[in-house]
Amino acid sequence: MSPTAASAERVDAQSPVAAATIPEAFQRIVALRGDDPALRTIGGSVTMTWRDVGDRVRRLAAGLAGIGIGHGDSVALVLPNTIECHLIDYAAAHLGAVPFVVFNSEPATQIANLLRNSDAEVVFTNTVFSEKVREAAVSVGDQVRHIVVVDEGDQLARVENAADPAFDFDAAWQAVQPSDVACLIYTSGTTGPPKGAQWTHHSIMSTLRSLAAGVPIPDTSLISFLPLAHAGGRVPVHYMALTRGATITVCPDPADVPKALVDAHPDAFFSVPRFWEKLRVAIEGVIEAQPDDAVKVRIKETIEVGLEWAAATEQGSRVSPDDVARLAEKHQAGLPLLRPVLERLGLDRVVSAFVGGAPAPRELSMFFRAVGIPMLDAYGSTEASLCIFNQINNFKTGTIGRPLPGIEVRAADDGEMLIKGDSNFVGYRKQPDETAAAIGGDGWLRTGDIVEIDDDGFIRIIDRKKEIIINAAGKNMSPANIETAIKNESTLIGQVVAIGDGRRYVTAVITLDPEALANNAERLGVAGQPPAEVIESPALRAEIDAAVERGNKNLNRNEQIKKYVLLPDIWLPGGDVLTPTGKVKRRIVLQKYSDQIEQLYVE
Repeated sequence: MSPTAASAERVDAQSPVAAATIPEAFQRIVALRGDDPALRTIGGSVTMTWRDVGDRVRRLAAGLAGIGIGHGDSVALVLPNTIECHLIDYAAAHLGAVPFVVFNSEPATQIANLLRNSDAEVVFTNTVFSEKVREAAVSVGDQVRHIVVVDEGDQLARVENAADPAFDFDAAWQAVQPSDVACLIYTSGTTGPPKGAQWTHHSIMSTLRSLAAGVPIPDTSLISFLPLAHAGGRVPVHYMALTRGATITVCPDPADVPKALVDAHPDAFFSVPRFWEKLRVAIEGVIEAQPDDAVKVRIKETIEVGLEWAAATEQGSRVSPDDVARLAEKHQAGLPLLRPVLERLGLDRVVSAFVGGAPAPRELSMFFRAVGIPMLDAYGSTEASLCIFNQINNFKTGTIGRPLPGIEVRAADDGEMLIKGDSNFVGYRKQPDETAAAIGGDGWLRTGDIVEIDDDGFIRIIDRKKEIIINAAGKNMSPANIETAIKNESTLIGQVVAIGDGRRYVTAVITLDPEALANNAERLGVAGQPPAEVIESPALRAEIDAAVERGNKNLNRNEQIKKYVLLPDIWLPGGDVLTPTGKVKRRIVLQKYSDQIEQLYVE
């Protein structure tokens, strides 16, 4: 058991976070914050108060009941992060129904698989996705009785108008039990067909209580851009807004996140390392564009001091308290110069900067702390929700932190991380064998992550259990460790995929970061050149070579990358190489680039 595992702190029994179910928390926040904005679009052209949202959820729930959706029935949403997506999801929860969101990038065949597994009888979607939704619905026979295209005519209004006047909304939501399944989150499919992880109302509310006890909770502004098909989209926004009534600004197109940040100025923001790297590039770009050279120099000096200060305050640092205080004072004196930079990007109010979903480079966390944003490396999964965090004043970079209150973590004999807590999922839908393999009779969730837990309880992920590289000499190596070491050395690097299973030495496939490349194009002499020519640039090659060389110095000899191929391709989430959540499909990489990879092993 982790030394930090403990029961979540006591909360006011009447507060939303103390509620037993999602609809109970929702009704409490409507009562407490009714006049405050709850859902809005970027720019605020559409804004709904919590009372407005409460009224609309009441009508939608009645309408869903009117078309035959009731307790335990599944409701599918093939929608981007729109106001309607949040409203329908909340409404389904009030019936004790089981909503789930499908990644918009999924093909019709995959949508059909999810509809079949979930037994969904109704699908809400948009015009742009309606053709493939109809194709998927046809393939599951007469199971799907309703397809509602929310942006087409008055289809959503017709659902609301289907309500039976005798429907008792309050009785419906009050009948929802903590043990009822509240939603499905389908796995991303990196290890096989997606599985439907079932979360109960109790597991979700337990997660919110653990978060409230362990990290700063937003009470002002959130941005909904990570899909609600993903734990990182549901918990830190859709559900967390119910704890204190923060306003959700919806961002249906992830490309508009920079615009949403500037518009909403969130006080909490959760994203994967890839997006935080883009924000770092943006911050550095604003600093470089500073017209006053003296101010630019002082800002850079502040960041340098901030990096020293962040390293000095990290757990395990041996810097004396007097030196920490001196660095803190010097850092604080320079932070006002950085405020306009952060304000320009909408980051000036962030008090909780969560990063997870993939290993975050140490330099990334240190950079954001240096500019005044306390980045909290965290861990969550489809099965475990968000359960392990670094804290503002108690952190170790390169780790995912320590368990939140109420969560127990230990390492199995083979290093696999095991998690026990009320926030764990309760099983995969219709897959008892898979459920037993994941949880078993002991209640410990087998995460598949290989970890080290230090004496202070901080957890470091070494790799995925099924992705360990075993070279031709029988040496076990962590591809994630190799990839992070190289990627840390240059913001020009977008993705690194280490290869070496059964091979004599390690090689890599490397792609470029498009934003960093654009910011450095003039300096590298590649402005306006097509990708195939860019990757042949001597200046660019020299920088990537140097980054690989520096990264190799932090690796054991057998882990070091001997050769690599630099690709002109840009990998996007939801494409053939990355999952919608940005995880690399290693099997696809090995197949798609097999010719280039084989050339790396030609002597």
